[in-house]
Amino acid sequence: MSEAASDAAILPAAVLERAATQVLEALGVPGEDARLTAEVFVGAEVAGEPSHGLRLLVTVCERIEAGGHRAATRIEVERDMGAIAVWSAHRSLGQAVALRAMDAAVAKARDFGVGVVAVRDATSLTSAKHYALRAAAAGCVGLVQTNASRKVMPPPGGTTPVMGNNPIAMAAPAGRFGAICLDMAMTAVAIERINMAREAGRPIPPDWALGRDGRPTTDPEIAAEVMTLLPFGGYKAFGLGLMTELMTSVLAGGEVFAGEATGFRPLDNPMRTSFTLTALNIEAFTPRAEFDRRAETMIERLKSSKPEVEGGEILFPGERSQRLAAARRRDGVPVAQGTLGTFSALCRKLGVTPPEG
Repeated sequence: MSEAASDAAILPAAVLERAATQVLEALGVPGEDARLTAEVFVGAEVAGEPSHGLRLLVTVCERIEAGGHRAATRIEVERDMGAIAVWSAHRSLGQAVALRAMDAAVAKARDFGVGVVAVRDATSLTSAKHYALRAAAAGCVGLVQTNASRKVMPPPGGTTPVMGNNPIAMAAPAGRFGAICLDMAMTAVAIERINMAREAGRPIPPDWALGRDGRPTTDPEIAAEVMTLLPFGGYKAFGLGLMTELMTSVLAGGEVFAGEATGFRPLDNPMRTSFTLTALNIEAFTPRAEFDRRAETMIERLKSSKPEVEGGEILFPGERSQRLAAARRRDGVPVAQGTLGTFSALCRKLGVTPPEG
């Protein structure tokens, strides 16, 4: 969705967060976990990631109703040894668990310089950068690694999917530039991007997915049916995704490649997601003021490169979404009418007042 989509309704972020929180509470999610989870999904809309926003929250709510997601968070601490911890989440909401895990990692980093929390048997945490940025706001470098429960990516030379898109995110404070944040999945695009193209009747680029014959397709209907997505960097991205699997399910003792999980559907099927959240306390390495100064120098040198296009601008990772988020927090969040209609229908079903400007 473009920033100025003609069919979008413009709504305050606080209004969306309130409605999303109330919907989750109506499904039995405790107040604080409902608020934090709503913050993640609305935060995706604010940052220009509608594929991870309200449309996906509706599916998560359906999964809570069906039993695929646990409404009340249950975290079992399997191991806690100084700087590290291993948790079992028992199908709890990935957003609430990941936020708690990153907060725990930050607390450990303050004591030990580094904090690592590995989680197994969770559900999708959706927007990985949300948790990395949370660490950055606390004065740490944050690293988020997660596997994914739907097998969508074939290995190099293969046509059968064996692994999810396995996103990673890393963020750090950047002085007067706010924060620098890299957030990427190993596939060329997220699954929801294909679903959005299908709903809009638009073709997709040929490097997004394979068709029934194992060759690239531009038909989103076929791509959505076959769901075999290509890595963005060939064997390099696939290898990075494989090491992400090692650092999540293998390290946490979870089900490798999420076992028999198949993503968000069937709605009652456990997702078996694993993720590892790491925080590095900047003050343990160097004074924070010095870190900020050096980060600013790094970005300044990056931006000193001559633009390819006259009048163009060099952006650092996360700068575009940071600007967009600031504007949308100020001016309102554009939400596609189709998404808003679906979410509003869910609100009415649960006795919640739909969001209005």
